[in-house]
Amino acid sequence: MSELRFEDVTVRYGTGRRAMKAVDGVSLTVPTGQVVGLVGESGSGKSTLARAAVGLAPVAAGRVLLDGRDVRHRPARGSGRAVQMVFQDPYASLDPRMSAGDSVAEAIPRTGSAARRAEVTRLFGMVGLDAAHISSRPSELSGGQCQRVALARALAARPQIVVADEITSALDVSVQGTVLNLVRDLQQQTRLGMLFISHNLAVVRYVSDIIAVMYLGRIVECGPAQKVLTDPQHPYTRELLAAAPHRDGYAANSAREESGAVLDTEPPDPHHLPAGCCFHPRCPVGPLALPARTDCLSLDPAVGAVGRRHATACHFAAPLPTPSHQAT
Repeated sequence: MSELRFEDVTVRYGTGRRAMKAVDGVSLTVPTGQVVGLVGESGSGKSTLARAAVGLAPVAAGRVLLDGRDVRHRPARGSGRAVQMVFQDPYASLDPRMSAGDSVAEAIPRTGSAARRAEVTRLFGMVGLDAAHISSRPSELSGGQCQRVALARALAARPQIVVADEITSALDVSVQGTVLNLVRDLQQQTRLGMLFISHNLAVVRYVSDIIAVMYLGRIVECGPAQKVLTDPQHPYTRELLAAAPHRDGYAANSAREESGAVLDTEPPDPHHLPAGCCFHPRCPVGPLALPARTDCLSLDPAVGAVGRRHATACHFAAPLPTPSHQAT
């Protein structure tokens, strides 16, 4: 069992005036045997952080550590890698010229051919695929079946951590629930650590032990899933919750009823972020709605976040309870 830790990770694209921080000083831990759900709208930097974990995005500053060792310097075990990624598009992530079984077999650490065939069959069974599909090519499989093959391939490398990047967003709604159930069952069976990424908070809360909320390259709130869901501290988290469908099929409107409708504006240009809190131009409880809240215009809310509930990057989030309150 292993722990994946991002320490003040920054990923930068471009140079000079066009330089952009896709990930800006992110610190996040994926504990042993737990699922961390990373949620945020498109363009928030979630996938870039995922790619940094497996060496597909350049880390300009900070470190990505697995059990205290930089993942870039860890030797591969056999032909396997300790951190495996499952991508969003199941068809694009599989070689169309290879059979599903060959794609999975390719990731298995070095072993004899008979043992390799047996392992492929076992992995197909784990992800709920019939052995008859071993010889099928991706074009002969559905999107859900291809995503199951991708999961089997990730497990074939005997990873310590799995990074799942928007793995249900390209699937039909009728298939998404089946794949989510599979992910949850596999994680419980293997007790692997998992970073599960989605823009849909309803999806994230179904599988996660911990929820981290990302906005414009930064983590703005992070804590145990149940606490973040029942007591969200950042206005952005509350808006994501308000937009997420509930079990009865309707969106929650309590956050909007209390704070007013979210400002109808696009996120700011990531090349030219506003001073202070980056969310303030859209915040329903920020200075555009409540002019007295001038701190949002100039002060970085990340400063002092460790003293607030869920380490929230908001000047007006509730402080951590005092020890006497914690005891009660």
